[in-house]
Amino acid sequence: MPKRQGEPAAVKDVSLDKQINPDNQENSLIETLPLMNNAVRSLFNQAQDFYQKNAFDKAIASLERAYEIQPEAPQISQLLAEISLHQGQNKQAHYWAGIATKNGPSKGKTCEKSWRILAIAAEKTGYYAHQAKALEEKDKCIVKEPITY
Repeated sequence: MPKRQGEPAAVKDVSLDKQINPDNQENSLIETLPLMNNAVRSLFNQAQDFYQKNAFDKAIASLERAYEIQPEAPQISQLLAEISLHQGQNKQAHYWAGIATKNGPSKGKTCEKSWRILAIAAEKTGYYAHQAKALEEKDKCIVKEPITY
């Protein structure tokens, strides 16, 4: 795990949150997500509650513990990446988003969100080739209903 640096943001950046979670997000016919064991699910839910309350350090602590138990759960690294972006820790966000895209599903909203976070982090760190690839991969995540006649 990369070492955290700097001071955490006091609250979520609303404009960044709109980029991460756009209102016009497309639905996918296919949604897949790896299961988390009960302990990890509990820690993840706790982290989400802390995150919603802008208690980033507590959320990160819960997520890091969950990651130690089940590192292959993409929801954990995806939320770590999202929090890192809000803290201005762009390289760390890029790291965690990369893990989320490797461990996550290849189709659905979770896939699309992981690649979107990676693209945002890559842009903020100046990794423009990574950003372009992430945007391409993001577009492959959503499975639309075929046109029938």
